[in-house]
Amino acid sequence: MKWREIPKIDAHAHLVTDEFRDYFKGDPGCEWTYSKKEYFIEIAKKYNVKKFILQPTNDPFMYQETTKNNSWLGEVVRNSDGLFLAFADIQNIGAYMLDVAVEQLEDAIKKDGLSGLKIHPNNLNIPFDDLRMVPLLRKAAALEIPVMVHSNPTMVGFHDDCAPDRINKMIQVFPDVTFITSHLGGMKWQDAVSGTTFADVSYILPKLYEIYGAGMTERILKSFGADRLIFGTDFPQVYKTEAQNVYDRYCNILDEMNFSDDEMEKIAYKNICEILKIEI
Repeated sequence: MKWREIPKIDAHAHLVTDEFRDYFKGDPGCEWTYSKKEYFIEIAKKYNVKKFILQPTNDPFMYQETTKNNSWLGEVVRNSDGLFLAFADIQNIGAYMLDVAVEQLEDAIKKDGLSGLKIHPNNLNIPFDDLRMVPLLRKAAALEIPVMVHSNPTMVGFHDDCAPDRINKMIQVFPDVTFITSHLGGMKWQDAVSGTTFADVSYILPKLYEIYGAGMTERILKSFGADRLIFGTDFPQVYKTEAQNVYDRYCNILDEMNFSDDEMEKIAYKNICEILKIEI
């Protein structure tokens, strides 16, 4: 079975508002110009992607104020004919993280119809194992929703805010929360292998392939195991990959891996379906 053919859920993709996308309209090569519903529909048909899970970035510069953004994501989901799901946004609102953010999360799930919580520690400028995360994670446990955590220790913010070691601490403290570590923990993937649970392959797969080659990349993925891996791309912004080539790049790399059909199905859609209690 080829990766272009197998049904897939892209568990890590980004759709931006028209206003944000229009900011880049003078730069047609910018990846964010591809972040629009029409292009997702095209991708879905070409690569057999059954659903995209839209992930916010906890970034008021890129998106909107939290409640407005969650409401917008909910509207996008409702008007997508089942193509989109979305996780809830949060933003750093100081001391109000301890109570108001918790209420905003509950509204996002119960009123806006979102499916999980996305936490980007670097953009929040809050280490993931900080006590300010505790009320949010307690609420996630109560709501029985998964939590996706950005974990690619590079670029913006303090380098280790999103390190797999910090995620591991919260996995120990909150065993009743299903955590998804994004980007395989970045180049700290070895810590993620031993210290985290589910992990998505978004953004990082082409980087691992460039540095290590196909054989070592396959061994890295198999060290996590098919029961833990989740397909995702981080579309439209992927390591050294133009937006229009993201799915070709991912399918080509994964086609070089020796996964059984059963393992491919788990990675492509079954694991995330089980987490979200959905079918495709």
